Amino acid sequence: MNWRCEMVKVVFGMNGRLSKLYCLFVFIVFAMPVFGQMEEVIETETMIEWSESRPLEWKDYTYRRIRLKGSMALTKVKHSVKGYMRNGLPEFEIKVLFRKPHSWTSDTTNLDLLKHEQLHFDIAELYRRKIEHEIIKLQQSQEKNAVVYRAEISRILAEFNAYSRQYDRESNHGKHKLEQARWKQEVLNSLKVVQNK
Repeated sequence: MNWRCEMVKVVFGMNGRLSKLYCLFVFIVFAMPVFGQMEEVIETETMIEWSESRPLEWKDYTYRRIRLKGSMALTKVKHSVKGYMRNGLPEFEIKVLFRKPHSWTSDTTNLDLLKHEQLHFDIAELYRRKIEHEIIKLQQSQEKNAVVYRAEISRILAEFNAYSRQYDRESNHGKHKLEQARWKQEVLNSLKVVQNK
């Protein structure tokens, strides 16, 4: 089973109607289930797998000069969910990948914007852990039907999409400092809770 979920986000650090007009958040799910052993090579030149010890840096982004005022960034993250059968039960390998060639910024000095983008990457990891947790619960109940697993994965990815939008809305794309700090603490706490389940 090979599922690819991609999140594309454009953040505009502008005031007024333009920021609303140009803010784009697209969530694309390519769900073509195929069973069999599959490996994806993660090349550091093109993708970065989420790691607590490897935060994003502006050098991971392509620089683009933009004529509009304000700082802008586009971050592309991919959930890679690959499945196969082991001992009669579906088994999954789940990764969160930052896609370097498709991510860009117009301001390599705006560290607040970079922190905002990093938290989007962290949120993607939080939902990877949630998927993993649900898969373990299904395996423990000896669920053999892959359709049940796919339904749970789709449900959690829909939650991820909604949560990411809520984060952008409440933090005003990182411009509301108190909300950005609150979200950072909430996400970091949630990462610890889900990991310890």
